[in-house]
Amino acid sequence: MEKNENRVKKRLPASERRKVILDAALDAFVEFGYHGALMETIAERADVTKPILYRHFPSKLDLLLAIIDRSGENLRQSLLKPDTSQVNWITAIRHAVRSYFDFVEESEAGFRLIYDTDLNVDSQAQERVTEIRSGIIDLVNERVRYYTDTEAVPAEKIYITAVMLVGMVESTALHWMKYRMYPREVYEESLVQGAANILVRLPPRKRQGGGA
Repeated sequence: MEKNENRVKKRLPASERRKVILDAALDAFVEFGYHGALMETIAERADVTKPILYRHFPSKLDLLLAIIDRSGENLRQSLLKPDTSQVNWITAIRHAVRSYFDFVEESEAGFRLIYDTDLNVDSQAQERVTEIRSGIIDLVNERVRYYTDTEAVPAEKIYITAVMLVGMVESTALHWMKYRMYPREVYEESLVQGAANILVRLPPRKRQGGGA
């Protein structure tokens, strides 16, 4: 009875309850794996009954897809600022790398779910993760295009450059997250230098007033 009364006292708006459930499910998936995480465990960690859990998410797969979508959108949003028109390309690189590592540090479980977890559980989950990673490449591609003379460089070369940059950041961030061999700043600075060495070979976009 006391447990039920506590749940009544902790009643939250639907949006907040949904977040609590997703947080609990994410921790369970990372800790136990998708198949090992039980809906009973998720309900208990979220401090809700199973009927309430199923009211928000009819299945464990629905939970997984919602978590993937949330993690992907959080990562995407972290990379959208500042506006490219307001900073030079070196500043943009530094911000993107720092934002990526901020996401890894603050949302490690979400990052692991996208990049370091075997999601060979359902084709929908695999497709969703592929969409997220492709979206990040598209975002970086647009950033590179903004600073590049697109008349002098074929579109496919810019796109492949974006693929290389994203892959480099992903693998470096994973290494830092797993091993922490060196301070985060060392990883970040090495990435900034590596990205700059690649991008400096692309002819800069011509702008009014002669600025690059």
